[in-house]
Amino acid sequence: MNRWLERRAWRWGVAVLVVVGLAVWLYPPAHFWGPRPYRHPDGIFGVTRGDFEEDMLPHYRLSLPCDVDGLRYSNPEDMTGPMGELYLHFTTSQECLDRILAEFSAVPAQPSAMAPTDDAFPFPASAVPDTFGWRFDAESYLVFQRPGDPVDGDVVVLREDEGLSVYLRARYGY
Repeated sequence: MNRWLERRAWRWGVAVLVVVGLAVWLYPPAHFWGPRPYRHPDGIFGVTRGDFEEDMLPHYRLSLPCDVDGLRYSNPEDMTGPMGELYLHFTTSQECLDRILAEFSAVPAQPSAMAPTDDAFPFPASAVPDTFGWRFDAESYLVFQRPGDPVDGDVVVLREDEGLSVYLRARYGY
């Protein structure tokens, strides 16, 4: 009887390891030491294909040439088609932000400082998936835009004690 319990426990252990391994392979967890994806709006059924630095950033004509902290991202649309959106949030220094904006070809919007309630503010509540947790509570933000073809984008910046909090949306093919 004891041998039977040991074999049964061994089989259950192997089955659990196979299921966990398969789940991690099909839907990898957030990177613990690098960029961290937001939860996909479609939950576990939404899959973002491609590597962040090698596939996603070049697809959106974007690079992060310097140090950023707390990087979170989402590419809720599958990159196999001709369109897509990439959302980024991070904190950084003014020097780094200047380099990112220059490489992304983003220029100050008109007006360059906007309140979240302004009609021209690029991120009304309905434009950002709820799963990101983005909130715009400050009175005003610096706003930059990248007009372009095939990639356009919006960058919203808030000065905080720990640096600049940057919200960026790049859109391919819109």
